[in-house]
Amino acid sequence: MFSDYVVFLAPSWSRSLHAQDKVTRRPWQLQDKDIPVVEEYRYLGIDLNCNLDEGFTVRRQIQRYRQKLHMATPFLRNGRIPMDLRLRVVKSCLLPSLIWGSEWWGMHQLHAKRLSLVLNQTLRMVVGVHAKHTGVSIPALYTELGIPSVESLIAGRRARLWAKGPSMRTWIIQLCQWIPTFRKGTWVKYTKAWLLRRSGSSAVREIERSPRGSKALQRAVQQVIHHKWLTTGKMTQTNTWKEYCQYALQSGSALLRDSSLDYPEYSKSLSWLMRIRVGGWSSCSRLARIGILDEQWKTRCPCCLVNVPETLSHLQQKRSVLSCSAESQLHTQETNQLPTSTVDCNFNGTKGTMACQKNITQIHVCKKHSYSLTSFR
Repeated sequence: MFSDYVVFLAPSWSRSLHAQDKVTRRPWQLQDKDIPVVEEYRYLGIDLNCNLDEGFTVRRQIQRYRQKLHMATPFLRNGRIPMDLRLRVVKSCLLPSLIWGSEWWGMHQLHAKRLSLVLNQTLRMVVGVHAKHTGVSIPALYTELGIPSVESLIAGRRARLWAKGPSMRTWIIQLCQWIPTFRKGTWVKYTKAWLLRRSGSSAVREIERSPRGSKALQRAVQQVIHHKWLTTGKMTQTNTWKEYCQYALQSGSALLRDSSLDYPEYSKSLSWLMRIRVGGWSSCSRLARIGILDEQWKTRCPCCLVNVPETLSHLQQKRSVLSCSAESQLHTQETNQLPTSTVDCNFNGTKGTMACQKNITQIHVCKKHSYSLTSFR
């Protein structure tokens, strides 16, 4: 009843075409009931169409993910909830649904780029900035939250299935062993070629195609792809990421995430600190560019009144200047509870406080758009 090819025997080509037209238009029946012909269907949670188009499946995954993200937005934007709890919800509920089925369509940069766009919006919500904030450094954001890149995640899942397939007790073992030689590109051939190109021939030969070897291969692929994404990607050319690497802020990312559970009363303050570290803080130069402040603050620092744009590196170098202009009292409860010496400063109508610790420097500035500066060394 079902076959891959239909052979027509006819005395002429025209009659064979006529017979083919009659066969294709005939409805299929099973137990005296017509079999419905559909253009798309869902199999194991993956939407497929009649052409088995990977792009169609990825678009449907993104649509379902946006619906879940819309329901989880109030929770992710709530600054009173510890950041670590919100991050765990993303890792356990949202992220797995986004990359579900990537064992099939992984190892494609175009699919990874589409998925990264929606995941970037989610992570921006976690740190407390707008979902479409363009000033945030994406590599710094992933590093702060401890999440590998989407490209490394989907590539690692596909590599794991390729290594685990021959040892599985399902029909997948037949697909991995009996590879059609008449087809140039298959799932197995493309996966192996991708691994040879990224990992090298010697590394692929040493891979043990078993459940234990599949996990090791997945971790190795994720590490290689994520490292390449952090070093040679287009997003690594921003000044925010260069300053992030210059001050070695990645060494204190885990400490900042864990502190949100240890000190839940400071959840908003910790969110501000992480927002500054990833480039989501509203500096005077940025506010002047969008028309909120005067144009003079584009090239002038309000802290030291020098004709230098207010940047993270400049504030790090000139933080000693702030301590020399103490005039007002402390205005934040968090700073009052710090077991260190604090001073207040007043510059051009804007109030600020600075607290110095052994390895933490924290600056709270109250103006139309407040911001904080923290550097872990």
